Amino acid sequence: MVEFFFDIGSVYSYLAATQMDAFAARTGAELRWRPFLLGGVFKATGNEMPARVAAKARYMIDDVKRWSAEYSVPVSFPSRFPLNTLRTQRALVAADRIAGEDAMRKLAMALFHAYWVDDRDVSADSEIAACARALELDADRIVSAIDEQETKDALRTVTDEAVRRGAFGAPTFLVGDALFWGNDRLHHLEAHLRR
Repeated sequence: MVEFFFDIGSVYSYLAATQMDAFAARTGAELRWRPFLLGGVFKATGNEMPARVAAKARYMIDDVKRWSAEYSVPVSFPSRFPLNTLRTQRALVAADRIAGEDAMRKLAMALFHAYWVDDRDVSADSEIAACARALELDADRIVSAIDEQETKDALRTVTDEAVRRGAFGAPTFLVGDALFWGNDRLHHLEAHLRR
């Protein structure tokens, strides 16, 4: 079982997410998508997003372009970056609770695309609902569940669990106690699974 901890606001989570179907087909691995709050992870671990350091931010733009070309997936930096993804991540937890992991995964991909390709404000309830509706999910129920205590607690629990297990950024992949961080570590993850 490979656990994929991700946040919609992380471009490297987006890039990794675009590879998950092919990764699962190639390796036969069972994947579990685990939305967590990257801001909470940063706070708990004392980490900072790369874009807060000017030299890293400049490098990241070029790096993302290279990964976009390698994966043949579109990406553009949104006008709202960084984005507070608290409501977005809660919406994914709500979708998982209401409609199951497959629906949550599809909603995650729709939200990733809306943010990293179409420059839409996926922290807004209207955009979350639009993405859910396009997938024929119960958008009204998902949006209303964002503010339910069960949803808030579930996101906090997954975020705390990720930190406890060693996560400090996104994407984080866990296979038991083995941690792999970053879109660029998928080949190491694959080699680990083969061993």
